[in-house]
Amino acid sequence: MDYIIIGNGVAGTEAAKAIRQRAPSAEIKIFTQDHYTFYSRPRLPELLAREVGVEEIFVHNCEWYHKNKIQLYLNCTVKNIDTKNQKITLVDKSNFTYNKLLLALGSSSVLPPIEGINTIEGVFTLRSVEDVLTITKRAALSKTVTLIGGGLLGLESGNGLGKLGLSVTVVEFFDRLLPRQLDGEGSVILQKQMEDIGLKFFLGAQSKSIKNSGSTKILELKDGRVIESNFILVSAGIKPNITLAQETGISVNKGILANDHMETNITHIYAAGDVAEHKGRIYGIWPAAQRQGVIAGSNMAGGNEMYMGTVPSTSLKVAGIHLTSMGDILTEDKTVEQVKVKNSSKNTYKKLFIKDGKLVGAIFLGDTKNAYEMGQLMEKKVDVSKYKEKILETDFDVKVMLQ
Repeated sequence: MDYIIIGNGVAGTEAAKAIRQRAPSAEIKIFTQDHYTFYSRPRLPELLAREVGVEEIFVHNCEWYHKNKIQLYLNCTVKNIDTKNQKITLVDKSNFTYNKLLLALGSSSVLPPIEGINTIEGVFTLRSVEDVLTITKRAALSKTVTLIGGGLLGLESGNGLGKLGLSVTVVEFFDRLLPRQLDGEGSVILQKQMEDIGLKFFLGAQSKSIKNSGSTKILELKDGRVIESNFILVSAGIKPNITLAQETGISVNKGILANDHMETNITHIYAAGDVAEHKGRIYGIWPAAQRQGVIAGSNMAGGNEMYMGTVPSTSLKVAGIHLTSMGDILTEDKTVEQVKVKNSSKNTYKKLFIKDGKLVGAIFLGDTKNAYEMGQLMEKKVDVSKYKEKILETDFDVKVMLQ
């Protein structure tokens, strides 16, 4: 059997592992536009901050691919998929046949509709090692930077650029930080902590245009305010890379539509990771991509595993500020009980969301102890009603509830 995987991120790599486990003698080929072997994308802000070197964020080196008999094709762009003849063609016109194909195409940075964002020099996004190296060079010649977008990546990147000695201004569309990961009270606490490490914020701000004034970038907001800096970093979310699938006739919505087995509408073609849309949801997080990759790879090699979804979970770690948010923390369901513990002197804020005795959401800001175990309780739908008054106490052993 010949297996082809397009994409060398966590979904594609986990799929290759799963295939190799089930099919020791199978031909496995991975094609990627990347210049590097598989690395941890969530660690790019650490690389930007010079907290780690490039080699430290790599998960697998060339030796790993050789050892597992996985053929890795770097710097390769797939131009066409011929579903009838089960063949892919690269831009250099070389082609390869497959029995099963996985689309793990990942995602790209979103560029908001801001005048000049595509044409003005000195506007960057952060999605790859190459991006980090380019931004680092620019930062070495700069004193100020404006970040468009105050999400997780924006805050982590802002912290990294601050560590390089730059003055950082963050422009955020929403009127508070991380509205998808925090409630209003948590956002206020986080903003104060981020301001304490030097970041400045324009909240509820809409960007209108970017212009040049010598070596200075001028960001004009829709309310008329102007922000000047040496360069601009855009961190306004991601979008699935669906163009190749669209051109192939594979069913797409916002992402490539995949069923519980991670199959697309085309026989023998699967999708996983940031590009996949499962039951109307695109997760865009590492744990979901990892699990989808395992299931896709296993099923490609004859398995019958089902993807049942992933509890949404995101983390932020900057300058001693730790945040973990999981599940549904934005619910307006009046039957959801909320349990909260706040310690202003220690800058900690913890909140649980409980429905019918089951944990459905959680926020841990400043103290993330037991956050992993809380995720397990949520995933396993453990009844926590008996312990809800004690569960957030620092010395409470959550593991007893998982036994």
